[in-house]
Amino acid sequence: DDHTCALLAFGTARCWGDNSVGQLGDGTTTNRTAPVTFAGLANAVAITAGTAHTCAARSDGTARCWGLNSAGQLGDGTTTVRSTPVPVTGLTGSVAITAGTFHTCAARSDGTAGCWGDNSVGQLGDGTTTQRLTPVTVSGLTGTVAISTGSSHTCALLANGTAKCWGLNSFGRLGDGTTTNRSTAVGVTGLS
Repeated sequence: DDHTCALLAFGTARCWGDNSVGQLGDGTTTNRTAPVTFAGLANAVAITAGTAHTCAARSDGTARCWGLNSAGQLGDGTTTVRSTPVPVTGLTGSVAITAGTFHTCAARSDGTAGCWGDNSVGQLGDGTTTQRLTPVTVSGLTGTVAISTGSSHTCALLANGTAKCWGLNSFGRLGDGTTTNRSTAVGVTGLS
């Protein structure tokens, strides 16, 4: 919402804007009007800024997150706010990462995806509405090549050119022809 981050060519990142809960990762809660460099992140290949948290996927398949953690969206097994990057517990094979309001998801090199954080409307895709403090695998999802979150829903582009979505479905945002919330991935109708 109120902060921005940039991935730099040599695997680090810089962030700027609102830092009220440490989402810039520089160890402070001082707002910044210009990009700041921070320690604790190396070999990043992707970065995402959620509402008040930030995460980065690393070249070794792990990820680091920082900022607001009220629903476990940092994936470190706690709900503790962090102003510096912390490892996402148990995440391996991540190649892309995306952050919603209170949840985060990562695409994995094996074509699956893992999500963590708020799950009140099924946005983690594990077939439940249970909040998760560490990553869970999205049910029935294979062939993921890209992933993107909205505030309370998630969609994945699959290798076969189709897409699947899950979570909040008001206004039909999941594209399955309904407005029913989904806690597992459903195909987007007519998209190929």
